[in-house]
Amino acid sequence: MAAHGEQRPLGMPVPPVAAGVAIQPEPPDVGARALSVAARLLCGATTFFFMAFAFAYFYLRSIDQSGQWRPHHVKPDQAFGAAFIACIAISVLTAIIAGRQMKAGSRGWTGPAIASVAFGLIAIALQCLGYTKQHFGPTDGAFASVFCAWTAFYLIAVLATMYWLETQIATELRARRAPASSEGDIEDPDRLIAPGLDAAVFYWTFLGAIGVLMYVVLYLL
Repeated sequence: MAAHGEQRPLGMPVPPVAAGVAIQPEPPDVGARALSVAARLLCGATTFFFMAFAFAYFYLRSIDQSGQWRPHHVKPDQAFGAAFIACIAISVLTAIIAGRQMKAGSRGWTGPAIASVAFGLIAIALQCLGYTKQHFGPTDGAFASVFCAWTAFYLIAVLATMYWLETQIATELRARRAPASSEGDIEDPDRLIAPGLDAAVFYWTFLGAIGVLMYVVLYLL
């Protein structure tokens, strides 16, 4: 037992809040700034990651070693590709709408946010279904290798982003079911949810733009 008046060492837990005392959230601008910077750093990392696939595409296409860049049977399904990118675009648009409604103080932002997650998951399902319908695999030439790797890693990024958006929705719905009480709950949870939603929408918009670029390169060029 520490002697009376002895300083508590670093790492000791913070004493619990007494019953009946509401926990005040940190200033919203602090969390918003941190999440905003983090989202932009994540965008930078994502750019460098997917830039590798774009470089591989144009480099391998330019050298076309042994004329095996893209055999005649390697043709992605245009219908699945168009449906996939359409769902991505709708998901991004509804996410932007949800973010703006949240900033405007509307409680209806969860509707567009749920639609965004739904369309994002539909896009993933369409691309996975497209894999089963295409007549080539990652070993059927350089284009096929780039196509399979780029789209697969993009699906993983989309799935992770949908999970991020879903956590914002779940947090909001949980806060509505159990509003802050006098037993030490966080007051006004929307002040903490808003920066997270804003960061998620910003990143999803950026990732959606990468998806459009991927679609143009792999399906239209």
